[in-house]
Amino acid sequence: MEPVQVIRPDLVLVDWGPMTLTISAWQGGEPRPVMAAQAARAALRCLKVLAEFQGYLRRRVRELPAGRPLPPVVERAAQACRAVDSGLTPLAAVAGAVADEVAEFALALGADRVVVNNGGDIAVRLSPGQELRVGVKPPDAEQGEASGIMGRLNLRGGDGIGGVASSGWQGRSHSSGVADLVTVWAVSAALADAAATALGNAAQAHGAQSHSTPAKHIDSDSGLGEQKVTTQVGPLPREQRLAALRGARNLARRLHGRGLVIGCLVLVQGEALLLDQGQRITLAGPAAAAKLLAA
Repeated sequence: MEPVQVIRPDLVLVDWGPMTLTISAWQGGEPRPVMAAQAARAALRCLKVLAEFQGYLRRRVRELPAGRPLPPVVERAAQACRAVDSGLTPLAAVAGAVADEVAEFALALGADRVVVNNGGDIAVRLSPGQELRVGVKPPDAEQGEASGIMGRLNLRGGDGIGGVASSGWQGRSHSSGVADLVTVWAVSAALADAAATALGNAAQAHGAQSHSTPAKHIDSDSGLGEQKVTTQVGPLPREQRLAALRGARNLARRLHGRGLVIGCLVLVQGEALLLDQGQRITLAGPAAAAKLLAA
């Protein structure tokens, strides 16, 4: 099968090996499938590079050798994790880093509105005057399920947001916390990706209803070793839900203060933390009904 497919003028699919990524590029209000298809080739090049650096990407960034020349996509992932939490491995930001690289490639071709969705980690590049709405879904929502929308981010060119990423203990990546959903918007997709993982880890609750196991027992190649990752979360008492959100809030405040995170939404069983000083998100469904903890 051809790894790059033009689904429609405003949507190009890259489906190859572990990568399922979509690219949308516009210029002057018109979709540009040729630009998107050219950017798709950049995605495939990133995939090849990542395969060559698997060992490096599975080491915690605090353990990585300094000064080693790296391909841009690997360097981008490592820098994002180093800025957010040196205990992360660059794998925590790889999906976002790839999305950023592809979006930058399309932008360099002349696109003025680009959206790259790499398995839910989204890079956005909007020129002044351009707008975009990004839907936020819980990890267990079916693809295309409208009822799964928990919020809509309203983005505008020049607002500083270049990426949106989500995590949670039920998601694809490992999490040490109990958050059902963590969605972060940041200056890049790589930073959003790393921060979503870190905030999910920070949402801790300890009790009989939460179960975890060493990461190496789930995925021996994850690089996380003995780090406990959540495998099951039952109903939590409210004090534990709030404790988890306070852990996420403390980290969110630090990351926001350092300019690494622009905003975030964290959900834990009907309780929510919302950091949205720019009032960019409109909540819907379970998120709208959640009891909010002030950020």
